[in-house]
Amino acid sequence: MKRTNGFTLLEIVVALAILGITVSVVMQIFSEGLNNIRRIDLAHQAMNHAENVMNEILSDQSIQGPTSFSGDLDEEFSYTAEVSDWEEPEQNLMIDIVEPPVNLLSVRVDVHFKNDAHGKLYRTVCLKTVPSEPGTGPRTPADAVRQLFGRGF
Repeated sequence: MKRTNGFTLLEIVVALAILGITVSVVMQIFSEGLNNIRRIDLAHQAMNHAENVMNEILSDQSIQGPTSFSGDLDEEFSYTAEVSDWEEPEQNLMIDIVEPPVNLLSVRVDVHFKNDAHGKLYRTVCLKTVPSEPGTGPRTPADAVRQLFGRGF
């Protein structure tokens, strides 16, 4: 008996097995890519939330001394913010500081990922200037820097 041109059942099964393995590997790589995109998007949202909270604290004129805040931002994030007196670092900055008419406050904002079991957070830290005496002080941030470090800046 003469053999006709075509595929045997065994060749078809092997081809389908190879195709199935290839498709599952490609789908797994695609799934990991989507998970990475989701994590990057969450980190970006956390940065935006931290910036927004920091800007609110920096622009709030009623915050004149140490305090702390906390709250929920949305279903994914919560925050804690701490305002404390700034402590000058031990190293010599080699800058002649004139008698400052402003106090410096250190502002730290932590945005916590609610659904992360590892306690992941995004932290941002900034300094805030407040007048030493109520009713006085700089009108702009540039005025605060000039008053703090002298006219050379």
